[in-house]
Amino acid sequence: MLKLGHIIYSNCFLPHAGIRTGAVDYPFQMIDGVPTELNRLLVEGKIDVSPSSSIEYAVNAGKYLILPGMSISSRTRVMSILLESKVPIEELDKRAVALTTASATSVVLLRVILEIFFGVNPDFRQYEQGKEDPYQQADAVLTIGDLALKRAAAPTFPHAYDLGELWHRKTGLPFVFALWQVNYRKSLDRDLARIYSILKASKDYGLAHVHELARDHAAEFGIPADILERYWKVLSYDFGPDEQKGLLTYYGYAAELGVISSVPDLCFWTEGAR
Repeated sequence: MLKLGHIIYSNCFLPHAGIRTGAVDYPFQMIDGVPTELNRLLVEGKIDVSPSSSIEYAVNAGKYLILPGMSISSRTRVMSILLESKVPIEELDKRAVALTTASATSVVLLRVILEIFFGVNPDFRQYEQGKEDPYQQADAVLTIGDLALKRAAAPTFPHAYDLGELWHRKTGLPFVFALWQVNYRKSLDRDLARIYSILKASKDYGLAHVHELARDHAAEFGIPADILERYWKVLSYDFGPDEQKGLLTYYGYAAELGVISSVPDLCFWTEGAR
């Protein structure tokens, strides 16, 4: 049976809302996880389709196909990818910056912003978000997902930066955090055609019921309904020309940093694609 990954953060709930609420019939299995967990399961073939980190597609170039028309992207700000710092961002050179292990794309985005946009080279350190407190050992901390939406500002970290906003300010483009990626096998074609239709219906349902879904599921995420609704509305769940241009621009910077060897082509799934 085909297995679909599901990011446990609220940003993935809206496009999967039809499935999660039972409004859209779903006959397959769904596997929950944080982005880095789903990346691992996808590359290992333990799930077949997943909204996975956009950098995963480029790191394993040629491994995946992209489901058309679906992403988790920020148009301008993102609200849930936050860098908190004791000092202004341009003063982080050689200072300790704590990176969450829960995200791959956001970590590379932060490197692009710090090393290329601001020309600083911090001392990067990793921490396990939700289990470790990095604020005692670092000068700046990257937090992602619902925790970034919910956490109170740290008084000793007075400088807060929305990474989607910093990206848009520099490039004028959306930033693509996740793509629905397929670890393709020809034997999956019939199920992929079906799940793609289901995903489109689920996304359409979510976008048509933003207010009600925020009201009904705010407690599930521990986020006030008005903030959850505002959050969903700042995101784009499409993957049109602007999102594609933003993604390829990001890949260009990632290649400049040596994270990937080159900018990959965007290869989309269509029935019988390979």
